[in-house]
Amino acid sequence: MAPQNNDKPKRRKKRKSRTEVSSDSDSETSPATEQPSKKFKSPPEPTTLSDAEVDKAFTKFYMQRLTTEFEDDLDKLRKADDFKDDALEILIGALQQGTSMFGMGEKRRIVEAGMGKKGE
Repeated sequence: MAPQNNDKPKRRKKRKSRTEVSSDSDSETSPATEQPSKKFKSPPEPTTLSDAEVDKAFTKFYMQRLTTEFEDDLDKLRKADDFKDDALEILIGALQQGTSMFGMGEKRRIVEAGMGKKGE
């Protein structure tokens, strides 16, 4: 089948300039431009945490990591014959003191990096 030869030239559609100001009638006919799209969420505003909040969040993170990494050793301590109920508080306090070897800058960096992963 041979291509058809149309004698009419192709028409080009005129597009409005992007800088052209639309009239009131244009804005009334397109309600989509009046309301922002709810499909996309804007990124959350960066929040600045106080030192106390950073310290609390870091201690929580540190204790979770510590108990995960040393799970078997802590279980052995708990099952030992000489381990008593009041020793649990002493052990927790001793483990939490490990956070003191980190400076506030390091704690803040670790906490903020953890917050960034949750947002993704």
